[in-house]
Amino acid sequence: MSGRATLWVRNPPCDQLLACLDSGDGVAFAKRTHGIWDHLALLTTGGWTADEYRRCDQMIFKRTAEPTLEVVRQRQAYLEYLEEILDDVVRPPDDPRWIQTISLDLDYLTGKLRKPAFSLRASVDPRLLSYWQWDYSYGDLIRRFELGERSFQFAQTLTRGLVSLSLLELPQIARRYHVVVVAPEKMRDLADRWHLDPEHFTFQPSPPWPDRRPNGSLFSDPVLPALRTHVTRHRLLEQLQSITTTRPRLYLFELGTCAQWLIARLFRARPGDSYLDMGRCLEAWYPDTPWPLKAPVAAVYRRAAQAYYGRARYLALRARS
Repeated sequence: MSGRATLWVRNPPCDQLLACLDSGDGVAFAKRTHGIWDHLALLTTGGWTADEYRRCDQMIFKRTAEPTLEVVRQRQAYLEYLEEILDDVVRPPDDPRWIQTISLDLDYLTGKLRKPAFSLRASVDPRLLSYWQWDYSYGDLIRRFELGERSFQFAQTLTRGLVSLSLLELPQIARRYHVVVVAPEKMRDLADRWHLDPEHFTFQPSPPWPDRRPNGSLFSDPVLPALRTHVTRHRLLEQLQSITTTRPRLYLFELGTCAQWLIARLFRARPGDSYLDMGRCLEAWYPDTPWPLKAPVAAVYRRAAQAYYGRARYLALRARS
């Protein structure tokens, strides 16, 4: 059927990913969830440039912008950024340590998390079509670039690890690495919470995420933040590449789509290091701060936080929020 495609997606448990990390041989896991597939589908169908760049301006500036020279430059820079991510998807590193991921399900806390593999119908969620106000298709994107024959893994592996609590082993595994965290400012003290050697810990703040989830259309929603990371991606890449250490490096990201761009370039330069796009999963170690999560997902995070900290410490942290 036009606009749809079917993909066979592997879904190994989180402890298999952690075993790869624990081996020290290097692994790269970039979460390609529905958001980036929306962005790429809009790119290939002209959605970003249509309506006088209305969607593009909303993503970059959080408003409609007059086409000044600076605005035109920013638009072009954002489209170039998406073209680079598309190239990463179409021509991934030829290395078994690179994990090509996909998730197109907004309600991912379903039976999919428990299946070892499943057939994924790649059709756009009607809520997203309304959200973007543009007719586009994941299926057309997948067929256009012949992605149907690729080996995909479900992008919610780490979320699955929170459900099973196996992800709580990550701090112990991380202690043999030099850990580099790119995440919101509140996570600067992750070394303390994970009991890491401060001499082998580097923190790089990312733009803050909103304290609550978007609710409404893209064009009226005051919560969705304007994008900033793509503007500084090359500078951030240079900073991350300059980190020297006697240990292998483990990079952890809570950085939105820019994490994918960075992981692809860092991995190609240093495939022996390890890279995890944590998405929101690092939030589980911060029950004392607001969580921008849906209620069913927040319940999973609360359970994981309590298992990590113990009930008394968990309740003490919650009391601070």
